[in-house]
Amino acid sequence: MRDLIKEPIRTLFLGSSWESVETLRALDEDMRFDIVAIITTVDKPVGRKQVMTPSEVKSYALSNRIRVFHTEKKEKKYQEALAKFNPELIVCKAFGEIVPEFFIEYPRYKAINVHFSILPKYRGAVPIQKAILEREDETGISIMLMSKGLDEGDILKIYKEPILPKDTNLSLRKRLVKKSSEILGNVLEEWVHGEINPTPQDDSEATYCWQKDISKENAEIVWDRMEPEYIERMVRAFIPWPIAWTEWDGKRVKLFDVDLIKLKNDREAGELFIDNDDLLFATKDRDICIKVNKLQIEGKTEMDSDEFINGFRDKL
Repeated sequence: MRDLIKEPIRTLFLGSSWESVETLRALDEDMRFDIVAIITTVDKPVGRKQVMTPSEVKSYALSNRIRVFHTEKKEKKYQEALAKFNPELIVCKAFGEIVPEFFIEYPRYKAINVHFSILPKYRGAVPIQKAILEREDETGISIMLMSKGLDEGDILKIYKEPILPKDTNLSLRKRLVKKSSEILGNVLEEWVHGEINPTPQDDSEATYCWQKDISKENAEIVWDRMEPEYIERMVRAFIPWPIAWTEWDGKRVKLFDVDLIKLKNDREAGELFIDNDDLLFATKDRDICIKVNKLQIEGKTEMDSDEFINGFRDKL
């Protein structure tokens, strides 16, 4: 059996975001893996001044003397990467490009993807947000073989994580990033040593989620159609982007933290009012209101409900 400390696995890493960085860091600091290079998205203009900015994975790689490569979504570039780096293993986390089939089939130990859902449920771009929106009790981490189809590859291991009552997309994502960084190295070693038999997914049970599901347009709260329970989950699912919002006094108001409370009222759904020093939105359910804890009104910074009430009491 191969001693991975003496003969580490030549690993090519694909990723772009902050969560990709944590996965890369875990592998980079693990003596069982030799990170021969990273492939990431090209630098992009950011901010009002449109400053060309590297991905967070690229910044980490440059700081740690790891070679950087850009494929620019071109098959020729993927072929060049294989010839240049000759990886035994490819690991992917939140990369942002569709990868050619010949590329993922090339390495001796194939290409492995880390996906934040319990597959085959919630294949696609926004599985954490979707799990919160759909009132799931748990989500998880699927470590899987990459495939030509979207998140259709065979499963190596699944780790399950409960969704807590106040979890946001961000808080839950942070736990999943931390846990995946802790477990990935050992799963990969088991895979390399032939100790894992991949499990095919049941396609008949597959569901999908898309980036458009959490667009700014879909982040608007429709008070007279949405159930109050869904609105509360929507606020949590859309943290830190795009943030659930509504219109009030002719301005857009973003909601960052809310609770459901029981309160009989005869107000119109979407009406904002004060009751016992609480800032509340009436909902379509005359027995339930949305209590606002943190919010941001257009043109202002984020504030808690007391600050809002003090500043806008005369309009409530």
